[in-house]
Amino acid sequence: MERQLSWYKQGEALLEEIEGARPGEGETWLWYLGQHGFVINLGGLVFYVDVILNDLTDGEGKSSREYPPPFAPGMVRRVDYVLCTHNHGDHLNLKTLVPLAQANPKARFVVPRPWRQVLSGAGIGEDRILGALEGEELKLGPVSILPLMAIHTRFIQDEPERAENEALCLGYLLKGGGLRVYHAGDTWVTPPLIQSLKAAGPLDIAILPVNGTDWERTAKGYIGNMSALDAVKLARAVPADLSIPSHYDMMAANSENPALFADYLYRLCPEKRFHIFALGERFIYRK
Repeated sequence: MERQLSWYKQGEALLEEIEGARPGEGETWLWYLGQHGFVINLGGLVFYVDVILNDLTDGEGKSSREYPPPFAPGMVRRVDYVLCTHNHGDHLNLKTLVPLAQANPKARFVVPRPWRQVLSGAGIGEDRILGALEGEELKLGPVSILPLMAIHTRFIQDEPERAENEALCLGYLLKGGGLRVYHAGDTWVTPPLIQSLKAAGPLDIAILPVNGTDWERTAKGYIGNMSALDAVKLARAVPADLSIPSHYDMMAANSENPALFADYLYRLCPEKRFHIFALGERFIYRK
């Protein structure tokens, strides 16, 4: 049977839920918007992280998405910060960012510092763009963001991608209201990554890519990430209270079964908590 992906909630119903969210003390609310995209309400601020709200097409103009966006970027009415972990089209895409910026003139954008000019060159004001540097915390009122290393395309060398010694790919640790939410971005697992996460302190939530890779995808130019097994071992090593697998569903040629994450978790550390999202689902985490 062919896989059918559809939204649990989308359009105005989803937008109204995001806009009306008022998390209580010790809470954060999350919504999954596909691939590696999440909306996170933490400390009363709304963050859109690696959210792609436009179509993705191949060289022949055919859609690469397995499901449509939940709503158009110009429909967004409540967002304080838009975070992009790196400059790949399924994480930073101007067809999403420009109309989102136009519809939300007070929203600000956080990207690895070498990619600031991508946004400013598209007409987003420089005063709205924050350049993130690994290890340098950004204070955003009641929430801070600690950019952490990510090793996406140079796994064999076991070092992050850099331009003039500034990281091109990052993960983000959001801290606010006594909670720590880690969005890994795209990355492999390496000893330096584990060390940096341990140094940052215990995680309440870890959002981890699980699509892995294989020779066929590599030959087609798809860049891989940690596997489901890698992600489970990372969540066990750090440790993380709640683990969320991600980056497995938007493109058929670069997908994975998130149930593998659950299977490995039950085998290796069944005491750990996890959640597998439906598209457009809200999840409320209470400490």
